[in-house]
Amino acid sequence: MERQAFFEIMASFPSGVAVVTTVDAGGAPFGLTTTAVSSVSADPPTLLVCVDLASRTLPVLRSAGRFVVNFVRAGRSDLCLLFASKTDDKFAHVAWRSTRGGLPLLEQDILAWAEVTTEREVEVGDHVVLIARVEDGDVLGHGLPPLMYYRRSWGVWTPTHERGEAESMRPIEVSARDLRWHGAEL
Repeated sequence: MERQAFFEIMASFPSGVAVVTTVDAGGAPFGLTTTAVSSVSADPPTLLVCVDLASRTLPVLRSAGRFVVNFVRAGRSDLCLLFASKTDDKFAHVAWRSTRGGLPLLEQDILAWAEVTTEREVEVGDHVVLIARVEDGDVLGHGLPPLMYYRRSWGVWTPTHERGEAESMRPIEVSARDLRWHGAEL
């Protein structure tokens, strides 16, 4: 299959957006943006994150063996673009605090977070799948919509029956609950 055709297929699958953060041996924070996050198991609580082998954050993730998955809220696509960039100090103008485990938590920008310890790595093609046990976490943004990524644009899905919502948006059926796409966010 041609690379571009594969990209087109995968762009048709909407996903949430997360910023994965960790620290190096000297305590400096590192991070990257990903849409490749999934739960794996509830018992024990396990998730996975896929990371490009060319990522400058990957060596730090591997060395630390621990990281935080920050699930990003709507309105923060600028943060995701920053963490997707090759900027040297992505944390220079980003508010964060340390978790109990000493890892960067982007609490002002997220809905929820999970602090994890890497249990296994699987290299597949040009990525590595980090399979990690969830050690800590919380939900912070009750009632706030998530930032979503679909067909190379940022947007928000919200329930269709909210007050004051424009009726011109088209409903999308998800798990028997109608949702509406609220356009590109930048």
